Amino acid sequence: MQISEIDTQTSLRSAHTCKIGKVFKERRQLLSLSESEVASEIFVNINYIKGIEYGDYSIFPARIFALQYFNKYANYLNLKLDFFDIYNSQ
Repeated sequence: MQISEIDTQTSLRSAHTCKIGKVFKERRQLLSLSESEVASEIFVNINYIKGIEYGDYSIFPARIFALQYFNKYANYLNLKLDFFDIYNSQ
């Protein structure tokens, strides 16, 4: 494999973000909501909902988007969670 073929993108997923994502997913399921229903209700791209639930923030174009959508989704589900800043933990 040549160096140009190696994916050099920083991973924006960790065990901690996955645990937080699981909290989001479990709360959403407890409320009997689908990912698409949530996305429609809070006007957020469904891929961002999935990214938060899977703990993978590489879907977001920048940290500020991840932070804002995380907070918007947490407020919608009435979750009191702090954003784990994986962007600064690298």
